[in-house]
Amino acid sequence: MNIPRTGHWFITPKFYEILDVSGLKCKQEIFDSAIEKACDYVNKIRFVKNEEEEFFMFREFYRIVLEGAGYPDIDSRILSALAEDNVYNDNKFLFFDDVEPSLEILKQKYMLGVVSDTWPSLERVFINAGLRKYFSTFIMSSIYGSCKSEKALFKVALEELKIAPPEAIFIDDSESNLTAAEEFGMLPILIDRYKTTDLKSKYPIIRSLGELLELL
Repeated sequence: MNIPRTGHWFITPKFYEILDVSGLKCKQEIFDSAIEKACDYVNKIRFVKNEEEEFFMFREFYRIVLEGAGYPDIDSRILSALAEDNVYNDNKFLFFDDVEPSLEILKQKYMLGVVSDTWPSLERVFINAGLRKYFSTFIMSSIYGSCKSEKALFKVALEELKIAPPEAIFIDDSESNLTAAEEFGMLPILIDRYKTTDLKSKYPIIRSLGELLELL
């Protein structure tokens, strides 16, 4: 339903405004390696219960990134500003144009839910965008210390919706998550927002939520 506005999940809208770009002189592969190391740190943190915990996690994330990139002037002010832009800036996400019109139609016939490998701030973004109201359940992985591929989140979501797995359709852009959903008993559908050339999948493929309306 949404993508990072900058094209990168961890390069926030004000990332280069907060930093002195002249201090980021490393090669792209070094910067990418620093991001990867910071992601390794984040991925080891199973539970992030609220936005405050998310903020402090991302302070450390950006410290790892800047140190790995050889940024010369790392201080508390910069780290806090980067973490704040990541956690509290609703503008970090861009919603596809078809999302709300499709949700309005789907909500009339179906119960809707979100199951996302993410952190607590996502729900606030949906609330402020006026989209949270369409969902009867909103499951974020860090609240439960699990992820979609482990299937426990599916159980939580379906229990809240009070439906059985065969009654549920699961839409995702990851084949591994779709396989987990299929093993759990749900009907998987692959969504490809980027119109990938010659995309093949054993699952039905849609390119928008509008196509989902035609499929149902």
